[in-house]
Amino acid sequence: MGKQSTRENKTIYQICREEAGLTRSEASEKMTAVSDSKIEKFEYEMQEPTPYDIIQMADAYKRPDLCNYYCSHKCEIGHRYVPEIEVSDLSNIILETIASLNEINPLTTRLIQIARDGKISDDEIKDFAFISNKLDEISLAIDSLNLWVDKTAGEQGLNIELLREEKNETEISIKKCLRQLQLPCPSFEGTEKRRLYRLYLVQCIYQI
Repeated sequence: MGKQSTRENKTIYQICREEAGLTRSEASEKMTAVSDSKIEKFEYEMQEPTPYDIIQMADAYKRPDLCNYYCSHKCEIGHRYVPEIEVSDLSNIILETIASLNEINPLTTRLIQIARDGKISDDEIKDFAFISNKLDEISLAIDSLNLWVDKTAGEQGLNIELLREEKNETEISIKKCLRQLQLPCPSFEGTEKRRLYRLYLVQCIYQI
């Protein structure tokens, strides 16, 4: 295990490396085209890492949350569109997700009504704003769950490929079920498309 520095105000890059038990030299060996001197510059804020460097460190330190940190703190686009995700334990994530889904489920019909014509009129804004906030909560819970999965895959050897295969098969089965029941598969446009469609599927399953 690498010797830990005693200096105060360590950067997240140094903290993650030390928690992984790696010296800068050992960390560099786990990366491609990232030298130990470059790692030192990142840690002492003498040089800003690139997205490539962040991915290398995230993989080497088994800290996928580094990617979220970089996007939400260092990237100008991320400042606007990427929320900071807190790493939590699975039980808390599941409870928060279920609570958010229970709140949003009664509102899915109204949301579909609003989104069906691809426009939001003035009389729909109030309902849409409320629902949008709830969608943000669900989105954060889902992102937190995905981050937990990535972190667990690195720490505990979670079979990530099997998980992806099962998720793909589940999505195919749901779409097949909708076709058999002759339920419509709407085509939502815009930034809410993915979340709207997932909520629509949830609603259809509840109806089944």
